[in-house]
Formats: sequence, C-alpha cells, structure tokens
Amino acid sequence: MEMSDEPKSWVEEARNRVKRISDLDPQDRLDIVYGIGLCCSTLAKSMQGWMQWIGNISLKDFERPELEEIFGIIKKATVQLMELDIDKTEKYEQSHGLRQKAPDRQNRLVS
Repeated sequence: MEMSDEPKSWVEEARNRVKRISDLDPQDRLDIVYGIGLCCSTLAKSMQGWMQWIGNISLKDFERPELEEIFGIIKKATVQLMELDIDKTEKYEQSHGLRQKAPDRQNRLVS
C-alpha cells in the first residue's frame, strides 16, 4: 500500500476492512482461516476503540436512543459470538480430552 493509499481515519479504515471482508469468497480451508482472522482482528480493533470511548466518557455525546441502539446491537453480537465461542471451545476440549475442571473453591481468592 502506498502512503497516499493509507486510510486517513478510522472510519476510512473501517470501511476498507468491511469491503475486504464483504468481498471475501474463500475457496479453501486456508482462505477461510484467513477470513476468520481478518474478521477477528477487525472486531478487536473496533472493540478497542469502543473501550477508549467508554474510558474517555466520549459516549456522553450520544442521546439515550442512540445509546440504546448501540447497546442492543453490541449486546446481540456479543451473545452470538460468545455462544459460538463456548460451543466450539467445548467441542474442541471434548475432542482433545481437555475437559477443564472447575476451580477448587478453597483456593479461590474471590468468592
């Protein structure tokens, strides 16, 4: 990428990433893994930005209806991604004999 082609803002970069992700048409397992990685890195960067906004109280500039919309979308996406995470992690652990034991309650620092 040439210097003049670099995104000038997060919005530009985000739009570029969304287009790249939308245009993906994986042909094999390696392409699929690449796509998953691109999606995850994009989400991670976005979530890092949201956390900065929360930390800086930048969301105070949004009205309640906008905050409710943001919360609803992020909540739904989070639940879906976490359910996927739980399901695939459980299946992986079962297939590899990695069932995790519940922590010993006597050794817990916080109850």
